[in-house]
Amino acid sequence: MKAEEHVRAFQEHRAVIDWAIDRGMDKSQRIVGTHASRAITELLSAYLHINGKIDAGFQINHRWFKTGKVGEKFPDFQKKTAILARMVELENLSENLTYGSQRAEGEVKRAIELVNELELLLKGMMNDEK
Repeated sequence: MKAEEHVRAFQEHRAVIDWAIDRGMDKSQRIVGTHASRAITELLSAYLHINGKIDAGFQINHRWFKTGKVGEKFPDFQKKTAILARMVELENLSENLTYGSQRAEGEVKRAIELVNELELLLKGMMNDEK
């Protein structure tokens, strides 16, 4: 996929997350869980494509982010360690929200916080490198 397609995919996931927030976090944990990690994976893909770190055939799977060893799959890039650590936290949290029993609202809020932090970070890096 091209970087623009990853950005569009991110925007679709983001729109669903925003809808879920408006609906109420107590009723939307699975929606947030399903879309949070996938959204940021799309944005990371776009960033890496834009900066020539991966080619168009390289597909990133959100499931890779279940362990800190995920860094071995990626080339070096700006703020790699910090970004991947947050993405590992987000993926594990997302899985619990999606497949687990009802979680505390704080866990849903933490997933949204991570999405917001990573979105700002990655978009800022994309703008800096244009």
